[in-house]
Amino acid sequence: MLAAVSGGVAQLLVVRHRGDMFKIIQSWFRRRRFREGRTLSRFIACDVRRDVQIVSAARIDEGFITARIRTSNVLYDSKGLTAKSEFEPAREMRLDEIWKWTGKSWGGLPDGTSIVEHLR
Repeated sequence: MLAAVSGGVAQLLVVRHRGDMFKIIQSWFRRRRFREGRTLSRFIACDVRRDVQIVSAARIDEGFITARIRTSNVLYDSKGLTAKSEFEPAREMRLDEIWKWTGKSWGGLPDGTSIVEHLR
């Protein structure tokens, strides 16, 4: 048996298998990390950063969040070659798809093209 404190109220959780314990801990970490209103940032390629603004975490236990995404190439932004991108409209996404990058390892633009292609 495991006693856990949630929101100031002690709850008794019965842990029957190690898998249950893992899910309880994983759920706690997800709820803490993906709070509504929070903005998370991570480099998804060498020069590409993705910002994720959490709109809703109501389905976090099912592996989904509603978020607004902004993907930008920091090298292009720092040199003024592209305009600062805005957040996309909110959409529901799976947690394992948030940080996936399908472009090249050295980035480029969010649509997968290079700045050179747009200058021609």
